[in-house]
Amino acid sequence: MTVYNRVVVQFVSSFRCLRSRIPAVLWGALGLAAAASGCAPSATLHLIQPSLPGWQRHLRLKAEQAVWSPGDKVERVLVEFPPPGASTGRPLVILYLRLPADVEKPAVAAKAGPCARGFFIQTRGEYAGLSGVVGGTIEVKGRSVSRGAARKIDFDLKAEDGSLLVGRIEARRDDWALHQFETRRHPVDVRMLVHGPQSAPASREGP
Repeated sequence: MTVYNRVVVQFVSSFRCLRSRIPAVLWGALGLAAAASGCAPSATLHLIQPSLPGWQRHLRLKAEQAVWSPGDKVERVLVEFPPPGASTGRPLVILYLRLPADVEKPAVAAKAGPCARGFFIQTRGEYAGLSGVVGGTIEVKGRSVSRGAARKIDFDLKAEDGSLLVGRIEARRDDWALHQFETRRHPVDVRMLVHGPQSAPASREGP
């Protein structure tokens, strides 16, 4: 075999080897891109409901979207969790929080002064209903209020029905979504949270 032929054979062999590796390299790059783009859940929740039977006693939920919006000295956070095993779809549990702005570790449901307040709603099923947050801890990271600003929130909360809510939220700013929730979807529940039970009867609006 001449030198020329040996070079051609080596080139063809190298090309075939490279071509066989392209799919693996490509899929690896796509995987890294997907991880960087935030395919991990934006929120996770371990909901413990001691008074409920069976599988409903411990629910581990996740959501691909979580949103927040600034307000007058208050930041509002909304997460809608689909049923266990899903990360998108019609919500089973809704978590709504109102947090004092620029406070990293606010008091929760305090009787006086700025504090974190909120409620969660189980939207359907035999045990559907709303329960307010009455205690626990919250830690908030993020101060920017720019359009693309995010909030990272770790929480360990107790609700008035005895439920415990433990999880983490990574929320993106979405003023429209919060406005719709507060004024169109659940205005009565939000008004009760802000102004107290005397403002309106408890609602049982849809999700």
